[in-house]
Formats: sequence, structure tokens, C-alpha cells
Amino acid sequence: MGHPNQWLFLQRFVPRIQGAILEVGSKDYGTTVPFRERLGHTKYVGVDLEAGKGVDLVGNLSTSLCGLQPGSFALVICCSVLEHVLRPWDLAKNITRLLSSGGILYVTVPWVWRFHGYPDDYWRFSWRGIETLFPDLIWSHRCYSTNVPGEFIAAQGGRDDRMALTHQGRKYLPYLQLHMLGRTS
Repeated sequence: MGHPNQWLFLQRFVPRIQGAILEVGSKDYGTTVPFRERLGHTKYVGVDLEAGKGVDLVGNLSTSLCGLQPGSFALVICCSVLEHVLRPWDLAKNITRLLSSGGILYVTVPWVWRFHGYPDDYWRFSWRGIETLFPDLIWSHRCYSTNVPGEFIAAQGGRDDRMALTHQGRKYLPYLQLHMLGRTS
């Protein structure tokens, strides 16, 4: 988990989960509190590209299901991962396959943020881009957050300049992270 708003969004918008939880990109780098500790869930699997604290399974979900059973997770958490994946559409397909019927995907991606490679930094996604990556999900919440804890702004269609700031005649967007919830039918 990166920014505290990821945990706050999860608390605010995700109902109590009955079933297994998968966290994609679960390695704890020592600078955040992992979801696993906060959720206290009995069936929790953390997957990452490399071993470390918070990682139960080392693997690349963009290339395979890594031995995980299709349809076995009630919640998949994928925070600040998609921008680092060379072929995010492959990861999206496998995440969708891992969700159970009625399963929930909580995904966050940076919309406005600096380059940050791990192992590299390839993409920035709009909410339409996320919906396109996961065409089989039904989306219920789309919000931006800034660095202000608990501040969530609904993502809307069309031209959206509500968060724009002007300084010396230039228009800027602050740090913005996109939070979305999707559900299988």
C-alpha cells in the first residue's frame, strides 16, 4: 500500500469481504502499512515479482496465473502496479480470471505523478483506460485523490478541470491518484 488514501478508500467503499483476498504487488518496502495487517483476513495471498515481506507467491501475473485457481478471489487489490507493467492488458485479463463471481477489484493508478521505475514506469491511465483494460467488470466508484488524506473527488466524463491549479499563467494538476472499484457479474 502506498498513500494512506488507498486504505481510506478501501475502508469507505469496499464492503466486508467474505472469501479470499489477493494483493497484486504485495511486497512491503518498509515505508507503508500493508493491507494484510489492516484487513486481518484469514485467506490472504500476496503476489509480487520478487520475494520479501508480504509476499506469499513470487510470480508475474501478466504472464500466467502463477498456479492460482481461476475464480478463487472475492477481492483483488492492485494498487500502484499497472503503471509498472509492460503489457497491462495481460495482467488485467488474468486478474479478471482470478475474481470469483461477484468478486471486487480495487485498483489504483497514478494519473499525475513523477516517473518512478520498478522495474520500470510505462503508463498513466485515465478512468476510461482502466475500464477498457477490464471490459468485463461493472464499475461503481471512480475517484481521484490528492496527497490530502481522505480527500476523494469523483472522476467525471468530458473535460474535467476541477483540480487544475494556475500559477504564473500556467495550468497545473496536483498529484492525482485514480481509485476505482469494479465487480464481476
